[in-house]
Amino acid sequence: MTERPIVFQWQGDAMVPATRFWQAECDKRFTVGENVTLEEIHARSHATHAHYFAVLKQIWDTLPDHLRPQFGNPEILRKHALIRTGYHTMVQHACKSAAEAERLAAVIRPYDAYQIVTVEGAVVTVYHAVSQDMRSMDKATFQASKEAVLNWCAELVGADPADVRAAA
Repeated sequence: MTERPIVFQWQGDAMVPATRFWQAECDKRFTVGENVTLEEIHARSHATHAHYFAVLKQIWDTLPDHLRPQFGNPEILRKHALIRTGYHTMVQHACKSAAEAERLAAVIRPYDAYQIVTVEGAVVTVYHAVSQDMRSMDKATFQASKEAVLNWCAELVGADPADVRAAA
């Protein structure tokens, strides 16, 4: 597992751990005199992150009855929206026949409610949403994915994407 990034404060001539907690982390992780490379991370706010999930829950609560079985919870809705808007990884499996591809897809589908599995001819394609956690997605990419997901979800429930963007 990757260590959490340490928060520093620029003092004009040195980067200093921002709090006593981060000072203790530095004492655990580094040796005095050691050269360490810092990478700048522009973290998004927790408020923005939390509000995004609250709006998604609100959209999920307004799903028409015919969509409920497909999107059993807000997390499934979010991940499917990420996939549908291009924020995904993809793995393809080439099979010997279309019938074999259908059988493989039937085996793969139940493993993960958050994936989308498609079959085209003898090829099975499995899509997984990319993670939106703060380590995996920078601020700008998160903002773009958030807008894309909320717009897709708004269209799904027949809401005006502008209204959803305003709420978000």
